[in-house]
Order: sequence, then C-alpha cells, then structure tokens
Amino acid sequence: MELLVSLGLSASESKVYLKLLAEPQGEMLDRVVTAFGIPTPIAEDALKSLSDKGLVKVSSNRVEVIQPRLVLKRILDQRKRTLEGELSRQNATALDLEKLLEPVYWEKRLGIRPEDIIEPLRDLPDMELRTARILSGARREVFIFAETFGWYEKVRESIFQAHDRRVAMKVLMMVKDASTEQRAKELGGLGIQVRHCAEEWYPVRGTLVDDQELVFVVWATKKSEVPRPIYFRPNYTQNQGLIRIFRDAFQKRWEEGQPI
Repeated sequence: MELLVSLGLSASESKVYLKLLAEPQGEMLDRVVTAFGIPTPIAEDALKSLSDKGLVKVSSNRVEVIQPRLVLKRILDQRKRTLEGELSRQNATALDLEKLLEPVYWEKRLGIRPEDIIEPLRDLPDMELRTARILSGARREVFIFAETFGWYEKVRESIFQAHDRRVAMKVLMMVKDASTEQRAKELGGLGIQVRHCAEEWYPVRGTLVDDQELVFVVWATKKSEVPRPIYFRPNYTQNQGLIRIFRDAFQKRWEEGQPI
C-alpha cells in the first residue's frame, strides 16, 4: 500500500488493486463496490480511476487487474509525463522571473536597463502578430520596409484600419513579380505611398510606428541564394537609438526608391 501510494495512487485505488490482485478470475463489479470494506462512492471512484489509468480492465461486469509489471510501467510513464509538465511550467515561471529580476540586478550595479533595448520575439509568425498589434495602435505615421511583403495578408486588416484613422503610411518594398505588383497596387489604390527599393538587397526588415515602436528582423542570408534563408530572431523595441537607426536607413532608401 505504502509503495503504491508513493507512486501516486490513492489509498482507495491501492486497496482495490491489491484486493483484485488476489482474485485470479477477477471479481464482479458490484462485489468490488460492496465487499471490499470501502464506502461505495469511494470504491466507485477508485475503480473508475484505475480503469482510466489502464490498471484494471472491466469486461462483462467483471473486473480484473492488469499484470503488475505492466501496471508499474504505466504508472511510471504517467508520473514522467506529469513531472515533465510540471518542470515545463516551472521553467516558464523561471524565465518570467529572470525577465523581471535580471534588469533590476544590472540596473542597480551597472546602470544598464536591458529591457529598454530590445524584446526578442519567438519567430516570424510572432513578429507578424506583434506588427499587427502596433499597427492597430498607430496614430500618426507608419514606415514599413518589407522586400516582397509576403506577410501582407497577415497585417492587411490592421493597415486598412490605420488608413481609416488617417495615419500617414509609407511602404518600401521590391516590386518584381505579379504578386508583389498586386500588393503595391492595392496599397497605392488606398492612397498609401509605396516605393520600389532601388538597392538590390538590404538585410533589415521592419515596421516603425509613430517613431515610438519598432518591430524588426535582420536577415543573415539572401532568400534567393539558399533554399532555407537564415534570419536572426525578430525583436520589438521602443529604444530611441535603434528607432533612429532604422528610421535613417529607411529614409535614405526611400529617397533613392522609385515611385510606383
């Protein structure tokens, strides 16, 4: 009993299993409930739980135990999944705490505030979601630098809503095939300024909103050169230094770009 309980079974589950273990032909369901010296509601719950865990089998109202070696393996597998889930939750909590505590540690010792520089985003889909979010809050001005703008559909609604709020928008991209031409025409049809980037390749893409919020990614390889182009993790920032760098780079290429 003690050992079974230590592996995660309840006292009533352990008692029912051990009682059934001594019955080579199993036991009738109603007898398990009434004759094992366990209150009926507790016995019923224990039987259901044992069955759900695959530790007993019920056939034609007769209950039989599963072989102990198999039972113990199943218990250990279930415990492993439970512990892995708990460890995963604790890891997530630790990461959240690290984000909260590390900045305080370094700010008090070195005067550094890391959280004011950049916030890493998980991947490109996460970057698209954050871009849509900051576009939804745009009030004055938006700059988008987006090569082929392949993720246009992901932020299309947010762009239209910003346009309805009379937000001034500039989109710098490369119009080089039917799909990019269609995107540029749709944007231009709304009155949004669109220009073709004259520079063959520039490794930074991003969206700047109201000179306050920037979502950006830096590419390591050209899309046209490798089957799976490599990029560094996308980031979000409100840091004015990084925003100034992006804005200056955008403005330079905007001025060199070709109107559409």
